[in-house]
Amino acid sequence: AISMGFLLIMILLPLRHWTITDDVLWTEEGHRLSWRMMLRNRRGFTTYYVENKKTGSRKAINYKDYLTTKQSYSVQTKPDFMWQFAQKLKEFHAMEGEDVAVYIDAKVSINGRPLQQFTDKEVDVAAQEWNHWSHHDWILPSSLYENKE
Repeated sequence: AISMGFLLIMILLPLRHWTITDDVLWTEEGHRLSWRMMLRNRRGFTTYYVENKKTGSRKAINYKDYLTTKQSYSVQTKPDFMWQFAQKLKEFHAMEGEDVAVYIDAKVSINGRPLQQFTDKEVDVAAQEWNHWSHHDWILPSSLYENKE
């Protein structure tokens, strides 16, 4: 028999985008494992910056040095991948003895619309927590996107 807990998760997980305060089309939060169809096209241009917390020096990172082609596409447009890559960059630099902040400057287009700023490029994404059930403030609101159509 299926446990009630498992059954509850299987019912609630696909509906979690209704609990998140912004448009799932823009933020992608709650999109995975939901019942939404992928009737949209996302493209983006993203630059990752690593800043040494001690010296304040900042440098752009070429994510293609770390990732496959498919992964490179995902870290340009999908916030959960962006967050995960920021965590990995922090880990890589920690292994070198460096304490870093990771900033993401991402511009995203949905369904061929003009590129719009997707992330708050002043937030250290590596210092943020990921929550599968709520909105993340470093992802800019969809209203900024909708007003510029």
